[in-house]
Amino acid sequence: MNTITVVDARMGRGKSSAAIRYMNHYKDSKRFLYITPYLDEVGRICERCDFDQPDSDHMSKSAELKLHMRMGHNVAATHSLFYLMDAEAMELVRQQHYSLIVDESIQVIERLNISQKDFELILSQLAVEHEDGRIEWTDDAYTGRFYDYKEMSDTGSLFRLNNSLLNILNPDLLRSFDEVFMLTYLFDGQYQKAYLDFFGFDYTVVGVEIDENGYRFSDHPDAPPPLDYRELIHIIDDTKLNSVGNDKYALSKGWYDRRRYDDPDIRKLRNGLKKFFQSIPNGGSETRLWACFKSDVNKLVDSRTGRFRNNFLQTSARATNQYKDRTDIAYLVNRFADPNIMSFFAKQGVTINPEHFALSEMLQWVWRSAIRDDKPINLYIPCCSLTGLTQPTKEDARLNKRYHRPLPEDYLMEERAPYTYEDADLLNDDEALEQFIESERLAFREEWFRYVEENE
Repeated sequence: MNTITVVDARMGRGKSSAAIRYMNHYKDSKRFLYITPYLDEVGRICERCDFDQPDSDHMSKSAELKLHMRMGHNVAATHSLFYLMDAEAMELVRQQHYSLIVDESIQVIERLNISQKDFELILSQLAVEHEDGRIEWTDDAYTGRFYDYKEMSDTGSLFRLNNSLLNILNPDLLRSFDEVFMLTYLFDGQYQKAYLDFFGFDYTVVGVEIDENGYRFSDHPDAPPPLDYRELIHIIDDTKLNSVGNDKYALSKGWYDRRRYDDPDIRKLRNGLKKFFQSIPNGGSETRLWACFKSDVNKLVDSRTGRFRNNFLQTSARATNQYKDRTDIAYLVNRFADPNIMSFFAKQGVTINPEHFALSEMLQWVWRSAIRDDKPINLYIPCCSLTGLTQPTKEDARLNKRYHRPLPEDYLMEERAPYTYEDADLLNDDEALEQFIESERLAFREEWFRYVEENE
């Protein structure tokens, strides 16, 4: 291959527009494969650049992709289809001299969740391990419950690291292309950079600039104008609401693992999430979205009411734009690079910028929301290390006052069950009746705060 060009520029800087301009300029002299997480973006590229896409009802998409490449067509496809490209597809890429453009970061490495028993079964009966750790399937006709692992093995991406299995993008896939463009942001905090360094790829980091004809790739790192998303992202800056995340490792996976549902920190975080959502004027279920680690959802969902369960979106969500109408966003996570993956990269002395990794992971998730359409969002990030990276200013505080109504002094009080008058009547329970009266008092107090703010 000739070169890898990393286009590292923030969201909204015109990376995909610059790519469209580049492909339209060279589509008669070069052949392109454009991959993106989104099906609607595949359709947009096909429309703007007159590309083909695998959409046949009569053959698999991977087989149709090979057919298009065999005929030398320019193609737009999804990331998931790109991961299935095997040795035959790579040979077609080389023969037809394709260029690759990758929209958003691809998953170059992941640790697979597999039980020790299944791990041993695969290595003892279904596959063999090579010296470099690569796992090769021994039965080509296998169609059993580990078929997904066989597909990874067939593409040369299944590896062993100690007692773990890793899915690592076959580096020969990238080497097959004449040129590669990666459209991303905060590149030095990504597994993608560590992957390129580990496998010895040469790459150049550039940005995007604009001229009289629109956006184009620059020949130097990005230099965005000072105005960022400050007017659109309203970070909730409240000392009490954010206090649960003051520790450096607060909200990390280990932090969650050490705490149960009734832990004071979990209760404080659960109440903080509730008060944040309830503090947004005109907010509702259709505007809300929040994230924690998938295994810890039940710790932050009210065990009696199930409140906010349907507003959860896991932190690893990437290839979706179905939440782009959500405007009230809570990111209750502090991400650290997987130690098993870092151990793999460390064999070649490769490291990742930890602050940029955490920020990149957060931004990838936040950009599932309305911000992707340049609409304002309210963002609750109780993690001190992340709020520090976002650098809130006095202007942010002014916007917070505008979008975040005052909270009662006791907003971190222990959460109450939603008692109703009917509950008290049926149970003939004085305690339940007192709870109902207290909840009504708090509801009135919140209404009073809202009235004062709206009429001050």
